Amino acid sequence: MATWVYDGSFNGFLCLLFESARAGEQPEAIGHAGSGQPFLWPPKEARTDERLAKQTGDVLRRRLSAPVFTRGYYAFLSALKEREMSVYTYYNLAWTLGKSVDRLLTDPRVLPVHEASRAVLRERHRFLGLLRFTEIGGVLYAPFEPEADLLQLLAGHFSTRLGNEKWIIHDLGRGKAAIYAPRLWRIADFSLPEGIAPSRREEAFRDLWKEYFHSIAVRSRENPRLQRQFMPKKYWKHLPEKEPPAE
Repeated sequence: MATWVYDGSFNGFLCLLFESARAGEQPEAIGHAGSGQPFLWPPKEARTDERLAKQTGDVLRRRLSAPVFTRGYYAFLSALKEREMSVYTYYNLAWTLGKSVDRLLTDPRVLPVHEASRAVLRERHRFLGLLRFTEIGGVLYAPFEPEADLLQLLAGHFSTRLGNEKWIIHDLGRGKAAIYAPRLWRIADFSLPEGIAPSRREEAFRDLWKEYFHSIAVRSRENPRLQRQFMPKKYWKHLPEKEPPAE
């Protein structure tokens, strides 16, 4: 058994699965290449090859079943501690059991992946409604700070929903963004240049939205606990309607 490292992407993880299987080794631990993480022994590195990743993914979908493969992918995107080893263990068990692996819902090799997958889908669903775009320099810009790595799951939706616009969905915590121009999007490292601010037109719309949000509230029926259940406070930072309206 050995420690393996990869580039942190899901395609890189698929290549790691292939390379470790070809070497006949089950990873003892999985880390990120270039992270500076200390290892007792020199780790083995799996290089990312997009073609190999696709071939490996196709094999896993057929052998494990598409739902099992997808559930592992969602768990990989989660904030689950040691998520790579959890997904590796789940896939390894499913290699023998196939789709029946998901009947073992109390198994410690299965339960964490199911819980992490559900958490990712729940957070994605919330951000489909809570993501707020601001017009900056002719581009719609939406900052957010999710727990899971959601860019891949959100970009496809908004490429259809806002297909005629240019937009950027910026994951501030991970320092990367989904960048879209009509008919094409990609994910890349990203930081917003200093000095860029919303246009006056955008500021006017934001003020109208905040005024509308506060004016329709029925004060006698306010229920902060219920509101936080559907719109958790940790997401309020990037919601204009949670700011006080302009004077």
